[in-house]
Amino acid sequence: MQGSRQGTLRSPESSNAPVIAIIGGGFCGVALAIQLMRRASGFRAQIVIIEPRAELGAGVAYATRDYPYPLNVAAGQMSVDGANPQDFLAFARSQGINASAGDYLPRQVYGEYLRARFAESSRTLPEGSRPRHLKARVLRLKRAPAGWELWLDDGSALRADEVVLALGNAPPASDVFAPIASSLGYVEDPWSIGDCAHENIDGVLLVGSGLTMIDAALRLAAIRPRVRHIHVLSRHGLVPESQASEPRPAVKPDLAPLRGAAGSLRGLTHALRELAREVRERGGDWRELFAAIRPELPALWQSLDVAQRGRFLRHLRAHWDVHRHRVPAGPLAAVRALERQGVLDVQAGRLKSLRPLDGLIEVQWRPRGALRARAWLVDRVVNCTGPDSRVATNPDPLVQSLLVNGWIRPDSHGLGIDVAVDGSVIGRDGTPVDSLWYVGSWLRGRDWESTAVPELREHAARLAAHLAARHAVALSA
Repeated sequence: MQGSRQGTLRSPESSNAPVIAIIGGGFCGVALAIQLMRRASGFRAQIVIIEPRAELGAGVAYATRDYPYPLNVAAGQMSVDGANPQDFLAFARSQGINASAGDYLPRQVYGEYLRARFAESSRTLPEGSRPRHLKARVLRLKRAPAGWELWLDDGSALRADEVVLALGNAPPASDVFAPIASSLGYVEDPWSIGDCAHENIDGVLLVGSGLTMIDAALRLAAIRPRVRHIHVLSRHGLVPESQASEPRPAVKPDLAPLRGAAGSLRGLTHALRELAREVRERGGDWRELFAAIRPELPALWQSLDVAQRGRFLRHLRAHWDVHRHRVPAGPLAAVRALERQGVLDVQAGRLKSLRPLDGLIEVQWRPRGALRARAWLVDRVVNCTGPDSRVATNPDPLVQSLLVNGWIRPDSHGLGIDVAVDGSVIGRDGTPVDSLWYVGSWLRGRDWESTAVPELREHAARLAAHLAARHAVALSA
């Protein structure tokens, strides 16, 4: 295999132009490519996106599914371009969708939008300068005399001057599910449970109670014959709060107390609660407070020392997540209706063990605060725990090779990897790795909030500007 790679070296179409290789063609990879293309008049580069999927812009989040899962953010806030906030809404209307800014559209429509904007940006460039999509997977990076050599799973290699890791969300943690990993009753991909349609399923366990659980519960509710019992288990038993269902007066709180509490977790918690109370008393919606403080969050997070960040993650993270990462009112109402009907129940507790038993799965779990374990027998166990941010356990061979070679290192809290302010990756020795960059959800260790479109599109725009400036300088030298 190694000899094959050395004998099959891919060359860029514009041999004199520097090559920017973007590893990953989900939202971050496509958003970065669009931003680079919009700066094409100021620098010259060949953009290559390495993505094994046939479609760009889909990824796990926006792929075509067998069920119209809705976005968790309203259409008016989902533009790939922060300077044009109504862009996604305009695209939806151009497709004959009668939508308003407050509507939550199907996710696959968003994937179509990303591909459309990518194609439009590509058409503005000369044919030889347009981005290339290599349908392959990167297995390893190797230092080249100038830049990098990317070893691909088709046996070839690609030389690049700059490499951007836009890897998308990691798969969920699987360690606790190892005893049933080979069982037909284990569902690792929660968006594949439609395959259970037309089966006579009595009980299902959804492990995790966040946004992924909402998707899984909605899909299960649509299966016929209907699933009789849906158990939901998570450590805290907290379900995401609802997005606003009716307009309220706009209230702009004074954020000075929040900024003044920087550096103190206790102070920030108190200030945030007081601001929420103030907004409610003035007739506003507490949800708007999160929109107001979003620009402040990276600085506030960075003001906390390692010990305080750890306390937040242990004691407050679950409560933050259900308030910050909300679900549209309609889907949440449907899940609550399943609860009232006795079909779905949410429990707080710890999963103790799983084992196959006579075609079923025996679940041992302990309720939160209890000493004795309880048991369920279910037909399916669905992993709804969400992306596993622990880099060391990531199954991607590229990630593991980056760790082994010291090109990346996990952040101190296992939220992702260490990344410098300019987007360059920090290696094992604590220094930025030249010409290796990152954009995506693993920025949580640096900025905390780095999983939603409004943050990620800004990260992509800043990185694109930085890369363009690097090569604009090189061209004029």
